[in-house]
Amino acid sequence: MKNPFLSFFAAMLLIIAVPFSASAQRNSSNTAVAHFDLDSLIKVMPEYKKASDDAEAYYEMLENQLIKLQKELDAKMARYDSLKDGSQIIKSLIVKEIVDLQQNIQTYQTAAQTDYARKRAELFDPIYEKIRNAAKAVALRRGYKYVIDSSKSSAMVIYASAADDIFMDMLKELGIALPAPTPADKAAPGK
Repeated sequence: MKNPFLSFFAAMLLIIAVPFSASAQRNSSNTAVAHFDLDSLIKVMPEYKKASDDAEAYYEMLENQLIKLQKELDAKMARYDSLKDGSQIIKSLIVKEIVDLQQNIQTYQTAAQTDYARKRAELFDPIYEKIRNAAKAVALRRGYKYVIDSSKSSAMVIYASAADDIFMDMLKELGIALPAPTPADKAAPGK
């Protein structure tokens, strides 16, 4: 015989569980996730090319300064080597100059690395801020709660549905026309 209490309990459980299940499904759709390929997007942004060129020019300027210091060091070492029979006092002074210059070079290298990182941040931070703002605008417009980077270098996304790819919306939001494919792009396998 059926237990009336168990039947009543099962019916109540169904009455309570079905609305919660529907509510959970509605809430899960509110946590939609979109993605776009940040690497591809940034490469088509005009300001990225300028920032890259400016960063490279700054790096070359820092590198040229280092080359000058290295040439100065080489000249001092050559001068020391040419004083085979010179006075010990002069040799000691040149050795001190060489050691001081080597320390200056090491200090310069460290400072130049820090300065270059600061300059890159100064050049690229506004671009990333622009991308963040565009991603937020597209996400709000399309009802996404999360937007993630699906580029190959990101190594965070295992699978991304093409239906949730907002790359084209990001281009539109940023006012960027997608460049026309080159003949090499058309011939490349997997394109």
